[in-house]
Amino acid sequence: VVKAKHKPSGLDYALKLFFTKCEDNNNVSQEFLQEVETASQLVHENIVRIFEGGVHDKIMYIVMEHVSGLNLGEYLELYIQMEPKEAVAAMIHACNALDYVWSNFLMIHRDVKPHNIIVTKEGAVKLCDFGLTSNHEMAVQESRNILGTPFYLSPEMIQTDVYQDNRSDIYSLGCTLYHLVVGLPPFNYGGLLEVVNARIENPPPDPRDEFSECPEALAKIIMTMMATESDDRYATAFEVSQDLLRFLKDEDPLLVDPNRERANQ
Repeated sequence: VVKAKHKPSGLDYALKLFFTKCEDNNNVSQEFLQEVETASQLVHENIVRIFEGGVHDKIMYIVMEHVSGLNLGEYLELYIQMEPKEAVAAMIHACNALDYVWSNFLMIHRDVKPHNIIVTKEGAVKLCDFGLTSNHEMAVQESRNILGTPFYLSPEMIQTDVYQDNRSDIYSLGCTLYHLVVGLPPFNYGGLLEVVNARIENPPPDPRDEFSECPEALAKIIMTMMATESDDRYATAFEVSQDLLRFLKDEDPLLVDPNRERANQ
């Protein structure tokens, strides 16, 4: 991603270039252009705006809103972890973005992680890379050949034959919140296959096991977001945001009523 200036207007934009060449593969180009067209319809204060995209000299590119700030992956590299209430405040904005996209477009992000959440110099929180080529989708193949460390993947993303909806994004956002609060990603094991298998076979880790100062109410919210079975998670990002707001007000979270009607079924 590079900063680019539009000469006629003098405005700054972010130009994202993809290293993988199309190699005259028309299907790839058309699929990419369709993704860009869909993503350009997303207009929300907590989403980095995409204006246009295309293929030039076999290189795919997109033109995005230029956002000056720090993504949360960079924040973690600098400061290791975030004060719990600050992390929760940031995640509420991310929930607003996810809820807007799911409610209006029945679309999910598929790559929610700290590096895709930006805090601007003005303090705004913006989610980026909606609907575009996902590193997470490239991280797990049907052969279970792991190409990257999938610290934020939902079990559904690993089990590619399992239905995915917005609860997959909620799981990944829970992993992100866990990392921000604890200072380490969940299931922080040495081997890639061990990380992947743990997501399918083990219950979500309690943040207090790694960070004893994590408030109990927040730990319960995170573990609900990261429930192994999607039915045991919050049904929508809006529900998550409401419990996070309750936490900020020092109120008990509602979590998930096991007898509630199943959403998204």
